[in-house]
Amino acid sequence: MSFSRCFRAFSRLLVSLLVVALLAPAAWTVTAADGEYTGQFDAALVMNPEETERIVFKPTEASRWKEAGEFSASAHFTSAHLINPVTGQAEVLAVLVEEEDEDPVFFVDRDGDNKITAAEKFELKAERNPYLWEAIVNVSVKAGFFTSAPIRVEYFQSIKTEKMTDDERLVRQTTEVMARGAADVKGKKVYVQYALPAGQKKVNFREGWLGLDMDGDGKIDMDNLSPEAAKADNEAVVFRAASTYLSTKKADVEKNQIVLREHDAKEYKRIELYTGKEFPDFTFADFDGKKRKFSEFRGKYVLLDIWGFWCPPCRKELPYIREAHRRFGARNLEVIGLNTDTDFTVDSMKKALKDNGMIWTNAQLESVVDFLRLGLRVNSFPTTFLISPEGKIISMSRHDRDELDLRGADLLKSLDKTLPK
Repeated sequence: MSFSRCFRAFSRLLVSLLVVALLAPAAWTVTAADGEYTGQFDAALVMNPEETERIVFKPTEASRWKEAGEFSASAHFTSAHLINPVTGQAEVLAVLVEEEDEDPVFFVDRDGDNKITAAEKFELKAERNPYLWEAIVNVSVKAGFFTSAPIRVEYFQSIKTEKMTDDERLVRQTTEVMARGAADVKGKKVYVQYALPAGQKKVNFREGWLGLDMDGDGKIDMDNLSPEAAKADNEAVVFRAASTYLSTKKADVEKNQIVLREHDAKEYKRIELYTGKEFPDFTFADFDGKKRKFSEFRGKYVLLDIWGFWCPPCRKELPYIREAHRRFGARNLEVIGLNTDTDFTVDSMKKALKDNGMIWTNAQLESVVDFLRLGLRVNSFPTTFLISPEGKIISMSRHDRDELDLRGADLLKSLDKTLPK
């Protein structure tokens, strides 16, 4: 199950607990209302890298793809239908071609005519990882305001799931697009973007993913822990753009209008996290009912794990966290869990923790729910931090950043490399 699906399941459980690229030139104007700023959308959609799905490409006959070009007799062809992020349907024909001693190539039926031609070829590149080949493909949007939608495809060379055959190939794709725009805020262009739900022509800035360019670099970092991104839950999320605090008041695709509204600094609840920054202190109750402070653990390396039994990827990581606790406790490591389960009593959770060998400190959800939802705005599970004895963030377990890997067996390697011998 993907992290995004885990989060949707978690959100449904949490409801009961919470009752509590660039824009085309335009004439930027400030509205008559004080503290409101207007802008427009771009016709080209952008991808949301946080929403992905794995697709299995199956073997296909080379003779079917003659219009794609000439290939050696030994070339290996696989094909599948990618999910169109605009419609949500698996309807975009794609072909992966591999030849010996050649880089793999990818073909996508970008115009929707159910054919593959040489003009629909996309070069795959392995820039971040020698076993991960990537490309950005754009498909046409046939009706409405928007004209094109991007899909990032990632081919996991030599990696297969248990049910795959040797001739099949594994590809991951992005499945969500976002409507991007900008407004003139006090003489500076501020970019924003909103998830465009599959099959819809409107955006809802109070639900789902949205982002705002807070540092003025013209890009919006949609990473789960980025302060430029958030997943709204029936709320108008407040972002920081330099020293101005903004939320969206209106995002109307049909009228091509964006209206941003200014807020007081006290309305900004987000805790901005970066590697090297001090992790904020917070209070919590453990499962013995004891009131605790995170600052109690200063002087220790802390592996802070935000997890739940409800989340399959979290359960998959438990053996490695148990081993980390066993192996590195003597090397000044403390493990702290922030539990996100809602269907356990305190007593049943204490039993589950004991049965699973989780003898480290865990926080009750009720004691940290506002910290997780409004402060950290965690949307991916598990989310894991490694924090230094001085309280500074060493790693936030983000695979696409230059950070220590805190997942699986790599967690143990990272800790062995970092902790004092």
